Amino acid sequence: MSAPQSQALSAIAFQLAATLEAYDEAVVAMLAAPLDPDLYRRVSAQIDQMRMYAAALPTLSGAWVEVLIRHFELTHGLWRAQREPEAVALQELHAQLRDSVQRLSKRCFQLMPAA
Repeated sequence: MSAPQSQALSAIAFQLAATLEAYDEAVVAMLAAPLDPDLYRRVSAQIDQMRMYAAALPTLSGAWVEVLIRHFELTHGLWRAQREPEAVALQELHAQLRDSVQRLSKRCFQLMPAA
């Protein structure tokens, strides 16, 4: 891989890691206010943005798919919690999502050159 390609992939990995951090913060806010449509749109836009970054980094595809699955499980849990709050373990779903986000973020940092 050429130096410019490596630098570009490193920059994309950095952007993905930064968006993951913002996404994690937005998810916490979404859990506090699950019926906020603007917040949900922001989280969805972050997922779309991360999807573009992840597409450029195929070595992260497994970790990225795990985040997508955990995101779906949490958003589905939020929807279910409106109807049957006692049937959904939102904190557990959030912990699983957060673990997935942290694993993907760690993989992003591994793609960046040491400073």
